[in-house]
Amino acid sequence: MLNIELEGKIALVVGGSRGIGASITQTLASAGASVIFTHTGNPKHRQVVDELLSKIKSLAGKAEAVALDACDPEGTTSLANRITKGHGHIDILVHNAGRNLARPVEEATDEDWQLFLDINLTSAFNSVRAVVPHMVNAQSGKIILIGSSAVYSGGGGAIDYAAAKSGLTGIMTYLCKEYSSKGIVTNIVHPCVIKTDLLRERYSDKVAKQGLISQIPVGRLGKPEDIAGLVAYLASSWGDYILGQSILVDGGRTLFG
Repeated sequence: MLNIELEGKIALVVGGSRGIGASITQTLASAGASVIFTHTGNPKHRQVVDELLSKIKSLAGKAEAVALDACDPEGTTSLANRITKGHGHIDILVHNAGRNLARPVEEATDEDWQLFLDINLTSAFNSVRAVVPHMVNAQSGKIILIGSSAVYSGGGGAIDYAAAKSGLTGIMTYLCKEYSSKGIVTNIVHPCVIKTDLLRERYSDKVAKQGLISQIPVGRLGKPEDIAGLVAYLASSWGDYILGQSILVDGGRTLFG
């Protein structure tokens, strides 16, 4: 039997408390990693964070929740330094922080543009810059950025979201060129039509939901676990020879729907 083994690994999941992020956190912990995951600190989501921690604990996993504004560069660097001081190393970074607001380009303000670029792109730069020195010191590390199929289809409903997620490709390309020789392996996973709270809100009508499913060749919506399983694979030794890839996880919708 093939197993994904992450025992002894330290993983930082930025944006790891809900939806896809929560599934990534739980999956990495189930594979044996000690996972530090961040959340916004919003009191409305405290129960969700506590339930995730409780579930991981019940499965004998190890996880710690940290409130962090992913757009705060100093806070992100401080967290990476604290993790390394406490655990000795950071082996895995999964950057999943992001936000989207669907609306026509005519309605996007200058403030919107900057805000969503900060949330979806600059936050990834903050995470990468924070962990890379520690990975260089160890001559080892996995960086997995969570993008979006919007980089291919323009979907997602917002110009700033599509632009920011496309910017992750530039981050990955740079890291592969400059840091793969120093032991750091970087890839991007691009989800689409995954059953999260955001998708449920946008397709709350049954007819609209069925219309969406009809566009997906495999005949169903994606599950957060579909993303998490691939992330765990890339984070493990099975993914050591996969570098600089943008991997669509969308049931075939983007290319064949």
